[in-house]
Amino acid sequence: MKSSRFLPILLIALAALLVGACGKPPLVPDAPKGPNQWMLDIAMACTTSTTDPSGVPVSYQFDWGDGSTSEWSAFMAGGVSYSDTHSYTRLGSFAIKVRAKNSKKASAWSDPLHASVVPGEGVVAWSVTFMPDPEDPEDLGDFSSNSFALGSDNTAYIGCDYGALVFRRSSGVSSNVVLSADFEPIVAAPLIADDGTILIGCTNEFIYALNPSGTLKWSDSIGSGVTATGALGADGNAYFQTEDSMVIALRSDGSTAWTFLSGGGNSAPVVGKDGTVYAVNQDGTIFAINPTDGSQKWADSLRIPTVQAPAINSERDTMYIVTETGTLQSIDMTTGSNGWSLVIGEDASGPVIGPDGSVFVGGGGRLLKLSPQLDLIWDFVPPLAGVISTPAVSVDGYVYVLVTAGKKRLAMQEEADTLYAVNADGSRRWACALGEGLADPEYALSAPKIDAGGFIYVGDGTKGWCVAGVSGPAPSIWPMIHRDGQNTGRAR
Repeated sequence: MKSSRFLPILLIALAALLVGACGKPPLVPDAPKGPNQWMLDIAMACTTSTTDPSGVPVSYQFDWGDGSTSEWSAFMAGGVSYSDTHSYTRLGSFAIKVRAKNSKKASAWSDPLHASVVPGEGVVAWSVTFMPDPEDPEDLGDFSSNSFALGSDNTAYIGCDYGALVFRRSSGVSSNVVLSADFEPIVAAPLIADDGTILIGCTNEFIYALNPSGTLKWSDSIGSGVTATGALGADGNAYFQTEDSMVIALRSDGSTAWTFLSGGGNSAPVVGKDGTVYAVNQDGTIFAINPTDGSQKWADSLRIPTVQAPAINSERDTMYIVTETGTLQSIDMTTGSNGWSLVIGEDASGPVIGPDGSVFVGGGGRLLKLSPQLDLIWDFVPPLAGVISTPAVSVDGYVYVLVTAGKKRLAMQEEADTLYAVNADGSRRWACALGEGLADPEYALSAPKIDAGGFIYVGDGTKGWCVAGVSGPAPSIWPMIHRDGQNTGRAR
């Protein structure tokens, strides 16, 4: 009798134990990780993970926020990252959530990833303008000679010819910080340090350091104007070349580490894989500078000035430089001696380097793809011939260039300037017409930059533009001007 009385109690306890062990859902997954901007009709991915308290396998389901949900995934071990893709068929803002289940129960939905869907490939996602000219309110700030810098949070920065730095946040909010009280032009692209500090030189002989919020961190008067982007060493020192005298190394607090009398110039310095700083002055002399003390390692002369930013192929110890007369020259980085050369043509752009070491450069109205030894692989001639910017190469091998219908000082163009996408085989992929911009032949055109989500940023006319692409920058040695989105100008 006693044992029969306790049998139901034992069964109830055993059932409770089983329910407690198997009836709990997995932990709520992490909020999905993915881009904040999605392209219309393009499949893009989100990633998440979670664990189950009992250690059993889990399955995932995404809610895409547009009325659709994904199929439950296959069961997998907890803690393993899981990715799924989705294509949006309409524009708007959507909250992406995810949940997990074990064999018994599903978790609650996660915190959302807020995603904005923008037009598809080759379509303008947004543009940004700047305040009117203080002396002529009908004239907007010109971006034609300016290139963007891209922050880690997808904030885009571009200088303006009225002495201001323009910010465009990924949220869509834009703002500007006027740096030059006398509205001296900023024609150099910003440089972004690893801690997010924005460094930019101005023609008013100052270098400015700003916090990511836009507040001024410090400013330094260096005695000569800066029209070229700086470069960033692995130790955090920044290097700038002034117009008429020197290369200066600045520590992160704005103090001067050293100066090197280069004779000045309008070409951006670059940093080799071993930290050596390379600069080309206004007379065409190339200097290799010791980063620790500013002493000269070697000097060699092209005898022809250059204003374009160089590119480095660290695997070959080779630097590529374009002269003012339109010759692309390779330089041995260990000795400074000249190597291969090729006449590109008038209005030659700066070079960039693809994953296989190929060199891309514009000149003579053409975009060229060359072997590392500068043999021609293919050329692309846009329908409306004009000046071609320094290119940018994507992970899919697409090459982006800005083409102007004709570069004239202080005169509007008759045709809209155009951003072209060129396929890996040299054929045209698409073209996106932008504004009719002002362009100064003394400076290079704005060069496209590519972010990790595939969006392309370029300055032209009175606007900075963002155009949708499909993939991030090529995982190559030097895929765009100043190497990367931060404009570090440093070989890896």
